Amino acid sequence: METEEYQKIIKSKNVLDYGTLNVTMEALKKLGDTRLVMQVERIMRDNGIEKPKQHNKRDEKTTNYYTIDLDVDDISAIVSMLGDKEAGSLGPNYETTRAASLYGTLLDNWNRIILD
Repeated sequence: METEEYQKIIKSKNVLDYGTLNVTMEALKKLGDTRLVMQVERIMRDNGIEKPKQHNKRDEKTTNYYTIDLDVDDISAIVSMLGDKEAGSLGPNYETTRAASLYGTLLDNWNRIILD
């Protein structure tokens, strides 16, 4: 795969990075949602996007991207969970915290898939 093609693919609306999926999976595990955990694990196992030959971190999983093939209901459940996590991470006067900011970013990433 060429670098230009790779850059175009990873900017697609149904593509998420390793960090987003990893933190989402950890949050789902804490909630005990094994079905969605298994779906995210499957995506990370089977839906990786091939890196170009020139990629300087070809063997580093933290730089991986994945095609998301979940249905809208599953994505909506993840969005709802992340929204709850973001709200629950706000400070005592509803100010943002590092955790709330992280969950907000994850929420934006997942919302991008279902919103036009």
